[in-house]
Amino acid sequence: VTDMKNMLKNKNARTDLVTYLVVIVAFVIMQVMNSADLLGSSIKGFLIPICAYISLAVSLNLLVGVCGELSLGHAGFMGLGAFSGVVIAALLKDVIASDILRLALAMVGGGVIAGFASVIIGIPVLRLRGDYLAIVTLAFGEILKNIIGNLYIGKDENAHYSIDFRG
Repeated sequence: VTDMKNMLKNKNARTDLVTYLVVIVAFVIMQVMNSADLLGSSIKGFLIPICAYISLAVSLNLLVGVCGELSLGHAGFMGLGAFSGVVIAALLKDVIASDILRLALAMVGGGVIAGFASVIIGIPVLRLRGDYLAIVTLAFGEILKNIIGNLYIGKDENAHYSIDFRG
């Protein structure tokens, strides 16, 4: 009880608590509206990108606000993780019947692949400071955008997945 009183005295803790409560209430309201069929298809379509952008904003705030590093290639890592997650989900479609389990595995797999790429890129890049760091991360994001934009993943004539580079 005393910890709760001390937490409520701290302005940042109160702000965080209010934010958590607002998010929880908004989630409950959206779930009730969805179960009552009060949400149109356009609103349902907007909710997915909204949630994705909120996740990206939180992660960018962690990088820039807490760590103090300016990364212009943040979208590159996000794109690599998302692309990897989609590929993993497509490959697991015939193996795992549960959509929720396949989604969870795809999210974890995409996060692991993006994390692995960030370690590979981060080891040499984090020695840079200032404008040089921003330029290298921007170049990484652009390189990934071009690579992913020119990849074609589909099934060949034997119904096997294939990856082609159309660049």
